[in-house]
Amino acid sequence: MEVLRKIINGILIVGIEGQIRISTQNEFKEFFSRLVEENSSGTVILDMAGIGYINSAGIGMIVDSFRKFRENGGRFVLCSLMPDIEKLFEVTKLNRFIEIYPSEEEAIKKINE
Repeated sequence: MEVLRKIINGILIVGIEGQIRISTQNEFKEFFSRLVEENSSGTVILDMAGIGYINSAGIGMIVDSFRKFRENGGRFVLCSLMPDIEKLFEVTKLNRFIEIYPSEEEAIKKINE
């Protein structure tokens, strides 16, 4: 797993690359735990352009992170989902609760409105 971090207009943007599957889910679970612990009262955009596969545990980690951000007054936004993963969020109707944008630029624009 690779993680890239940058801050634009006070918004933390975290890009992750890899596949969330049984063999990597512990590494991702640790990543999401740290992300929530360090930033849950702020705004974070999770750029998922580098995630080609996500299992149900990965979806659970994202939902749990979203919930913890919301509970702490923060905002957890997703962007740049691969088509198959975007479809998964649509089928599960998670896109009705979690903000998902086609690109990092669009996510930043919407947050700053």
